[in-house]
Amino acid sequence: MGKYDKDRYYKELAVRYCLARGAVPFLEVVVPNVADLSDSLEVLTDIDVLGVVTVGDGGLRRTIFDCKTTFKMSSVNRAFWAGGLKDYTGCDDAFVILKTKAVHNHRISALSIGVDLHTEESFKDLGKTIDPAFPTDSCYQASVDRWNAVYDCYAANKWSDPLFNLARNSVPLTKSPWSVFRRIMAALRKARGQFDPEKAQHVAIFLDVLASAFVLWAVLGRDIRRFYEPTIEKPTFEQILRYYLWGGKELYQIRQQMRERLKNGEASTGELPAWDLLLSFTGLIVGAPQSLLECAHICREISIRTATGPNDTHDKIIAERLKSGSRLRQFSAALGDYLVAGGHLPRDMGKKVQGLLFVPG
Repeated sequence: MGKYDKDRYYKELAVRYCLARGAVPFLEVVVPNVADLSDSLEVLTDIDVLGVVTVGDGGLRRTIFDCKTTFKMSSVNRAFWAGGLKDYTGCDDAFVILKTKAVHNHRISALSIGVDLHTEESFKDLGKTIDPAFPTDSCYQASVDRWNAVYDCYAANKWSDPLFNLARNSVPLTKSPWSVFRRIMAALRKARGQFDPEKAQHVAIFLDVLASAFVLWAVLGRDIRRFYEPTIEKPTFEQILRYYLWGGKELYQIRQQMRERLKNGEASTGELPAWDLLLSFTGLIVGAPQSLLECAHICREISIRTATGPNDTHDKIIAERLKSGSRLRQFSAALGDYLVAGGHLPRDMGKKVQGLLFVPG
């Protein structure tokens, strides 16, 4: 029985709704404590499905989907629970998919706290207003069985647990994407001796992590675009970027002081490995940060494809999206190359990813 089998059909509907809206879905996102005061991992609850979509100038909108096929709680109480979870996690709105119909007054009351109550049928009707074909199996991500295949890749390689927790739990909820990105790079370096580009499971894991990194960069790219100017001097831009990726000048300086005392840090020109390659990537994306979330979708699709095998229909859709977005291959290959270099992974992993980006269609 796979990780995502509980309430799986409703979760699948929620994932397909995210995809119809152009959102990147995440399954069973673990909700942590505000403060970590214990040695062991303590989980408060989890979000059945979380959808992340770009809004406005590149900000992210996060939507919770609560999927319940049991009758343990009334519909309005479930709405209060989802509303509390929404506020606690800093998400923007929530859907609750229930087995029994909520009365109209309860549905209206729930909307006042940003929660939309639905049955399976009403949720399908809502989805059809976005895509008349909803809820068809339109891509690799649209099947919970295929999500389970990627989860199995992580489960079969215990060294990848920290990467799974970062990519699937920390990324979709974080308010400090620069910090989570640094943690992903540290986790990749720690696992560098484990990755084998010839093993499909390892490639699927790498692509899944790459997809989540693009969700972070959807925010990072928007912010960098704000302080980048065509006439800015490279040293000035480089210094601002350093401060930004470390959460501010003060934290950056504290990091520098700690490294000087320990005398075993990296080169003083950059705190993240392969700094020049990261600079090149940031210079590349400032012209189109709005494309970064689409890169997350493409990388997740190819990750699942690697874990489950090709599907001609889904491959054609990937190929069409890659053709319509001229920067998708370029950005995906560039950030993939950085994760390989910055994580000290085998160079062939980057070549493997670049080859997979040319999906037949």
